[in-house]
Amino acid sequence: MSEVIVSGRPVGESTIDRAYQLFRQEKALDERSMPEVAALSTEARQDEAAPPLSIVRLSEVRGVNALVPGAVVEPHEGLTILYGENGTGKTGYSRIFKALADSRTADEILGDINAEASDEQGAKIEYKLGDQEEALAWAGERGISPFTRMSIFDSQGVTTHVDDDLDYVYVPAALALFKHAISATQAVAARIDGAITELGTGNSTLLSRFPKNSSVYPLIETLGASTDLDSLKAKASIDSRVDEKLDGLRQAVAALQSNALGNQITVRKREQRVLEQAVQAAETLLGFDVSAYNQTAQKRAQLAADYETFRNELFAAADLPAEPEETWDAFIAAGETYRQHLIKVDSHDVDRCLYCRQTLADPARDLLAKYSTYLEDRISSDIREADTSLAASKRSIALISNAEVSGFLEEFLPRDDKPDFFAAVQAIELARVTVADATENGRPVELDLATAVAAHKSAVAGALTKVTADIDTLEEQSKNRTTALAEKQAELAELTAAAELTRSWSTIETQVKNAKETDRLKILRKALPQLSRGVTELSKTASDQLINQSFDALFLEECEALRAPLLKVQFVGREGKAHRRKVLSGRHKPSKVLSEGEQKVLAIADFLAEARLAGITAPVIFDDPVSSLDHRRINEVAQRIASLAHDNQVIVFTHDIFFATTLLALFEKSKRCSYFQVTDEDGKGKVARATGPRSDTLNWFKAEINRTIEAARGQDGEARAALVRQGYSLLRSWCEVFTETELLRGVTKRYQPNVVMGKLEEINTEKLPEMIAKVNQVFDLACRFMEGHSQPLATLGVSATLTGLEGHWAELQALKKMNEGT
Repeated sequence: MSEVIVSGRPVGESTIDRAYQLFRQEKALDERSMPEVAALSTEARQDEAAPPLSIVRLSEVRGVNALVPGAVVEPHEGLTILYGENGTGKTGYSRIFKALADSRTADEILGDINAEASDEQGAKIEYKLGDQEEALAWAGERGISPFTRMSIFDSQGVTTHVDDDLDYVYVPAALALFKHAISATQAVAARIDGAITELGTGNSTLLSRFPKNSSVYPLIETLGASTDLDSLKAKASIDSRVDEKLDGLRQAVAALQSNALGNQITVRKREQRVLEQAVQAAETLLGFDVSAYNQTAQKRAQLAADYETFRNELFAAADLPAEPEETWDAFIAAGETYRQHLIKVDSHDVDRCLYCRQTLADPARDLLAKYSTYLEDRISSDIREADTSLAASKRSIALISNAEVSGFLEEFLPRDDKPDFFAAVQAIELARVTVADATENGRPVELDLATAVAAHKSAVAGALTKVTADIDTLEEQSKNRTTALAEKQAELAELTAAAELTRSWSTIETQVKNAKETDRLKILRKALPQLSRGVTELSKTASDQLINQSFDALFLEECEALRAPLLKVQFVGREGKAHRRKVLSGRHKPSKVLSEGEQKVLAIADFLAEARLAGITAPVIFDDPVSSLDHRRINEVAQRIASLAHDNQVIVFTHDIFFATTLLALFEKSKRCSYFQVTDEDGKGKVARATGPRSDTLNWFKAEINRTIEAARGQDGEARAALVRQGYSLLRSWCEVFTETELLRGVTKRYQPNVVMGKLEEINTEKLPEMIAKVNQVFDLACRFMEGHSQPLATLGVSATLTGLEGHWAELQALKKMNEGT
């Protein structure tokens, strides 16, 4: 703060660094080495006045829109008017001034968008700063001192000046101190924020050094300002043999982590499953009644032979198409099934065939009787009973599980390291396969199962008992190993963390210290926004006294001069900056209520009040200030600009001919005015110095008429006739201008919105009727002879003559002298 007040300027980075260093020492964050700050004492002082700036010459313009090179603008110290129609290139020159001033509405300046290659932007600006003449080689830069002091108004800025909350282009040096002080405070706060961020980063790899399952890990994870360093340090290891102990624990853990017991348990459990299946298969085989099965199988074979003999004998005389066999049996059985169905539904007719429904003859009845005898035969019943018994035997053997046994035998058959019980399991499996094959095909079992299986079952059962006992022993050993592994891993984690605490203690200590400093900085940082708000409140008071009250008075003056609508200006402040806001009826934005023209003059009033606030010491530039204004307001704006140009350099860009002629008329006596015509005849932005917008004058017509008469004297025939007609056309125009400027003494003029009542008394009223008659006479003749008017047939044959033209011209010249009183 003291540095800002003493210097009156924004402080640099080195000052901010010193202020932050002093802040740390005053708050006991660092050891005090800087001296105490002395009490502040200042004297009242006035702002230094800037030397006046004026533009002398603008030339060598290139790369700006499509402006042609070679144009030169030499502004007057008073008023300079650059007049041109829309699209002639005026805007390009105004954009150069806006860029130099870095005005609120400065646009990006483009080159010629239709050209294949655009030149680099540039221009030469010659200017005076005080009594010193200087020059600037402009290359497209924005905001170049001292041109930033120029005030520029254009139509784009209307909304800004009418509706927006505007700060001031000019800020008194004393008021600027508040802004500088707030900026300095914010810069110190930024240093604090940077320190907090840097202190808060810590060591990103510290936590990863500690095992997650150690008791130290959560303490490191939450390391901060509240960490008890003494308690944490007590967990550190100071044993000189800690590395040796760690190696021993790592080896013990590695040994316990090996999976040898697990592999053994897996092998034994597989053997257990194989032996259990083998025992179950042996028990099923030993329970199988081989004798009963074989008897049934033999009986079934005998019954099948007897049945075939019976069937052949029964149907020997039946004239069957083929020998009876299984398909035929199915046919007979299906017919019986259908017959039983018809009986059940009470639809059977014993006298008709089941299939064709024809009446049965005696031979057919005999055949059906044999079918019944065949179906009711005892042999068939015995066969079915035998088949049921054999199927039950087959099913009991098929249900024996052998997946584990088959896989075991397939794996160990080619190996030399077969288990002791391999042969017994193989024998049981072979017996199962033999019996299964016999029962599957209905053949007798030719194997003594008691001899083939019983002994092997005992061997397998004994092996199963041993394997089961081995599994119990191994699982107990595995359980003890898991407990021992957990204990050793926990011991290793704690010792590793204790050793790491010792190695990383300096980092841990620094991180805790940084965390404590961060907490203190955050607490101290909270006071700075309140300090900034206090400065802002002081700034509002100072702004009201130094700027707002002055602006309010100037704004009212400008509104009265321009007949702008009256409204209320509210003054608001943010971050030490003064702002102004315009409202109607306390709450409405002007653009929501006022017309476009009213907004324009209101914006001009705001613009001029702001420009006058600090005293105008640089050019004031207006870019089309009267668009949307009526003639009355155009006159009021012109008078205000003319008044401003009496003491200041003012540059006006306009396409409004009434505005331009009004300004020229206001400077007709003082001559503190330059006029430039901007055209696009030979390319955009061609500038030519002139006395005003093109207008017809008597002197110009006099010269043209004399030149036409002289040319006609040197011709004859049709050429002379054409020149004579042209001469009468000029005489007609001379009469109009003579009437406007001489007879009526300029009381009313074209392009002039008002009637100059003060010139009425200059009209020569005595000779006015005589002069009017003569002028009308020549005017009517000129209208008949000029090419611009068609004529009746009766007068077309009467041609104008050179002698007549010379006579009429002499009469008009004499009339002019009469009006002048000479």
